[in-house]
Amino acid sequence: MSELTISGLGLILCLAPAIVHAVEVYRPLWARWIVNWVLPFFGPGLPRPSKALTHVDEIAMLDAAIEAAPADKAPAGADYIFVMLFEQRQGALAFISLAAGILYGLTLPLADRHTLHFVFGIMAALFVLVNANHAGIPGLGHHPRVTRHGRNVGLVFGAFWVVVAALNWLGFTYALA
Repeated sequence: MSELTISGLGLILCLAPAIVHAVEVYRPLWARWIVNWVLPFFGPGLPRPSKALTHVDEIAMLDAAIEAAPADKAPAGADYIFVMLFEQRQGALAFISLAAGILYGLTLPLADRHTLHFVFGIMAALFVLVNANHAGIPGLGHHPRVTRHGRNVGLVFGAFWVVVAALNWLGFTYALA
């Protein structure tokens, strides 16, 4: 495999978060499509329409979370839900921005890609840590509600991001050579 191919593959694989999450800029509750139609495969299992969350279900769950806040902290509870959805939208915007950088970077000669490989190598390495944490390995924080599907996602995507980090490290070294 050529150095340019390794570089391109390292960048292209970093498009995955944007491909999956970009739509959440417009509708953060559309993350349910991941829950409904992707996560069941990590069960392992198959998606079932009868088990799929609907928009109405999501709104009811969010309302229940807001209502669960102590009465004297109700505004803070509502703001917490707002911030979670706001941060989700900002995360999707960041992934779209990264995708734009990747697409631009693919037009550059290898020698000019070092900064992109540096940034995406770090991103991939941090994604390894987060996914490993979800898989049960301590490090980089604590997620208080990891599900069985979430643990399995951590196992699979932890390995995926190890490969992506390695490809970007190689791309970085090739670009500097």
